Amino acid sequence: MFKKKRMYRCKSRMKDNTYKINFLIIFIIVLAFILGIFFIKLGTDYENAITPIYSYEANKNANYEVLLKPNDFYESNILASGGYYASKSIDSYKIDFDYNFKANKEANIDYSYNITANIVGTVSNNNDNGKEVWNRTFTLLENKDVSVYEDEFSIKEPININYDYYNNLARSYEENYGITINAVLKLSFNISYNIDISNLGLENETDKDAIKLDIYLTDTVTNAEENYEKITSKTLSQSNLEIATNKKIYYIIGGIFIVFSISLIIIMIKQNKKAPVEIYKNNIRRILKYYKDLIVTVTNEPVITDLKVMKIDSLDDLIDVAEQNKSNIIHYEVTKNMLSKLYVIINNYVYIYTVTDKKLKM
Repeated sequence: MFKKKRMYRCKSRMKDNTYKINFLIIFIIVLAFILGIFFIKLGTDYENAITPIYSYEANKNANYEVLLKPNDFYESNILASGGYYASKSIDSYKIDFDYNFKANKEANIDYSYNITANIVGTVSNNNDNGKEVWNRTFTLLENKDVSVYEDEFSIKEPININYDYYNNLARSYEENYGITINAVLKLSFNISYNIDISNLGLENETDKDAIKLDIYLTDTVTNAEENYEKITSKTLSQSNLEIATNKKIYYIIGGIFIVFSISLIIIMIKQNKKAPVEIYKNNIRRILKYYKDLIVTVTNEPVITDLKVMKIDSLDDLIDVAEQNKSNIIHYEVTKNMLSKLYVIINNYVYIYTVTDKKLKM
């Protein structure tokens, strides 16, 4: 009886330990999987979550008026922008380039700007959009260099474009070479700047910008088209290399957690596949250990054809039968690592208890 109680306590402890271990493993799997998803999402959202360190915006505009030659057709010799005009009526364009830079922090800014004009002449065939045959560049405003320590600066540069001169030059090209061209005067206010933001832990920012107008020549009717964005902006945080590196670290950490959780799942699945065999082995090993004084193991299956078979559902009952009748228990393994039978033979009766991978019935 003492042995039976000791065996029962051992089984109970093993059952409790197994439950605790399985619960702990499942908890670790869930926690690792959640952490993996968290770090992967953190890497995905990392760039959007970065707090801007330095940002700036540039507002640009090119306001112009059209100045006409003396004539009897218009009430005023100044026409507003945005219209179409008779080419021969135009004397010049009066243009005001307006560039306004605004940043979120003060910094040392070195900027330079100039104004250029290009006459671009193209010829068109039916199968293409035009091939360039002539290009001439004019410098209308020499480069100006400025240094400031500010969070903003403004540039206002007025300029008069002698439209009649450029239009006549393009027409002379046509007459001289005997070809008809599509000529455009491309005006450009060009600015470049270097922003020293090393004190903010960033590399110096170098950028270029422009305000562009296209004025059409050689046609009987002309207009000026804006060819620029009214507002440009930029936000600087860490370098692209730092962002990529940090995102990669988050992805690696997340991947490690995911792989770890999947590995634990695979291990548990494999263990579950082995579980029936292990349970059976543990069952028969404990029985043979704690009841070794009663049990005799044989290699041949006992012959019970002439005996009346009594199947026993409880190991305790079988032990009681053997002890009360002072009889040995015969152990025979029917299927290796799967099934054993315990026999107690008394007179014309045989009592049989089957040991499998199921829970032992005490």
